[in-house]
Amino acid sequence: MTHPTRSHRLGGFLLMELAIALVVIGGLVALMVPLWTMQGQLDSARQDSLRMQQAREALLRQAVVGSGLPAPVRFKESAVGNGLASSHTELTSTLATLAPGWPGGLPGHLLGVATVSPLKTVYWYDVQPALRSDAGSGFYPLVASISDVWSFEGIVQQFDPDLNPNLSSGGNPSQLCRNLNSLQALDQSIRVHTGVLDPGLYRRDHINVTLPRIWATGYESQFYWDGALGYAGFSGATTALDDAFNNSSAVAFTVLRRQPAGLRRLDRQNTVYRQVGLTGLDTALADRGDLTYPAFAAERGFRIYENPLTPTVDDPTSDENDYGGLVAAVSLGEFADSLRQAGLCKAPAEACKANQLFVRFANYVSSAPPSGSAERLTLRWQLVNQAVSPEEIVNSGDVNSGSTTDGICLDAFSTGVATTASDRYLRVSFISPAGTVGYTSAPAWYRGGVLVDPSGDLPAADDGINRWRNLDALAAAEGGKTVTVSCTGAHTVSVAGELERAGASLPTCTVTQLP
Repeated sequence: MTHPTRSHRLGGFLLMELAIALVVIGGLVALMVPLWTMQGQLDSARQDSLRMQQAREALLRQAVVGSGLPAPVRFKESAVGNGLASSHTELTSTLATLAPGWPGGLPGHLLGVATVSPLKTVYWYDVQPALRSDAGSGFYPLVASISDVWSFEGIVQQFDPDLNPNLSSGGNPSQLCRNLNSLQALDQSIRVHTGVLDPGLYRRDHINVTLPRIWATGYESQFYWDGALGYAGFSGATTALDDAFNNSSAVAFTVLRRQPAGLRRLDRQNTVYRQVGLTGLDTALADRGDLTYPAFAAERGFRIYENPLTPTVDDPTSDENDYGGLVAAVSLGEFADSLRQAGLCKAPAEACKANQLFVRFANYVSSAPPSGSAERLTLRWQLVNQAVSPEEIVNSGDVNSGSTTDGICLDAFSTGVATTASDRYLRVSFISPAGTVGYTSAPAWYRGGVLVDPSGDLPAADDGINRWRNLDALAAAEGGKTVTVSCTGAHTVSVAGELERAGASLPTCTVTQLP
């Protein structure tokens, strides 16, 4: 009888053991692959979040250093079928920037941060055009001339990039603050007034002036994906303007991490434009006018983005509500706080809006009586709305002789109505020793002209005889300076103590506009 040798028994045992070990290792690998994949996804998500935070902080720093935010960069466009499509993964080789109001790619080269995400998509960047620092488009008031009569356009037109190409800070820190103040007031006015019956009032279709925006949390159940068109709608579309405005808030800027084109649906409300065919790619810049969503979005797209706090959604039964986007955004209020913390927007003149001037009054005028001692005369100033009857005194104040006021923001044109504006007139009078405000015969004031003349012909200011300042006074380079109305000298008074318009002595009033 033959018995197996020890070596044969050992060899058989090792082969069986090896087989069992391979099975165990295979099982462990099978278990570990999903974990490794999940870990890779977590690492990618953490890297994305870190890069987004770095971009957010870099943009806030740039706003301080550059007195405004940078422009988005154009995406590369390539042929797709019979047309063009905008790339998700590449910017133009020239890094050309986009006009105000257009979203594009993050200018990482300028900010010193990553431009491309771990998903190999370029970070999307949208910015409020009035907060950009473009040197060639600093704020300049928009005016119109009808039959040689000049007037200011309404505040909504002033901040519409389709109408006023000169609405940025222009790299001027004071104008950045003034624009920001105006945007916050605009957003609040639209929220308060619906203007359904009066087309002049602030309305929800003025929402474009406040873009970009982010949705409020808790509204995500309203979003649904339309695979054929390649964008996400929302179920409030029957009252789209009200729903869009009431459930969103204005931001200074937003940065998005977009999904690859094949996973476009996961971006949901972060899809600004319709797709080209079924490619998942955005339309080319030149084609966006006819392919916008929704109807009130205009060619610049539907720029209300997901809230940064919106969690990832992966519904196993439906793709309609899935979400895998990533958003960083800074609200107008946060932006204002950031600027103040950096030392900006703290000067009194920087509390004004873009339609206002910061004005101080200095009074060094006394009476010149026929006999006896001179008396100090109190100056009274009034900002007047002559567009209504009877005319309305908007602001007023008294200035004792020998003093200068702290200053006040005065409207150069009105903003009570959204789409029209009326000039404001500034009048200066003196209170006579007899107690009469101004002269006893009309007109009662000593000087009274338009605060800022809207004429595009730029007539010279004449110290309030016709105008205190011309249109340049509201430009980005000048608007943040202090206007000082200074009156000096003496004014002839009668025996009865009344001011004499044609007296031998009259005060001199001059105007300066200085930092």
